[in-house]
Amino acid sequence: MGNYDEFANEYAKGTETIPSEIEARNHYHSLLPANLEGKVLLDVGCGSGHDVRYWASLGAKANGIDLSEREIELAKAQQIGEFRVGNMNQLPYPSNEFDFVTSWYALQASDDVPKALDEMVRVAKPKSTLLVLAKHPIRNLLEGWKNNGKMDYYEKGIVTSYIFNRTITLNEPRHTMMEYLNPGLLQVAELQLLEERTDFPGSEQVIPGMQYPTHFIMRLQKK
Repeated sequence: MGNYDEFANEYAKGTETIPSEIEARNHYHSLLPANLEGKVLLDVGCGSGHDVRYWASLGAKANGIDLSEREIELAKAQQIGEFRVGNMNQLPYPSNEFDFVTSWYALQASDDVPKALDEMVRVAKPKSTLLVLAKHPIRNLLEGWKNNGKMDYYEKGIVTSYIFNRTITLNEPRHTMMEYLNPGLLQVAELQLLEERTDFPGSEQVIPGMQYPTHFIMRLQKK
């Protein structure tokens, strides 16, 4: 599920200081209500707690989970919510627990995206909202072609990505859009919003001058 322990400090700094990253995150935050007072929220793949800090500032009782022990150490040090180390494919929470479930640039690190999404829906309350931002499969394809010599969109494997002016190298599984918008997900949750967006230069532009989506956002409501 990625190698985030290796560069947790650098990633935390980059995500809070690079203008394109800040702009993308501000838009992502705008897709949930501005008042979360009394709501219970889970951030999946929470990293160092950047988004949990924001959701808590809106009044949410915010929780975060991440596979990286170092990221969770950084998050806990802020004393802004409840954090634990755990796997998004098997969330250690009861069903129907959260009013909101969010995930920023983390889902693509799963080796089983449909399972991770199923877990997010399971822990959400009925009629609650899920907000997910993940790496776009088109970016997966182009980075796999340039960095790994892989030209088959459907072929499983690891893709190498570079972010923050190549200061961080990511190695994550390849995914297709069918894995994210899989039939099982759409049977248990209604898709309310789907956006394709670009965050250059936070992500490496593998073909200079070409505009393509680096990430997508989907907002769902559990049925």
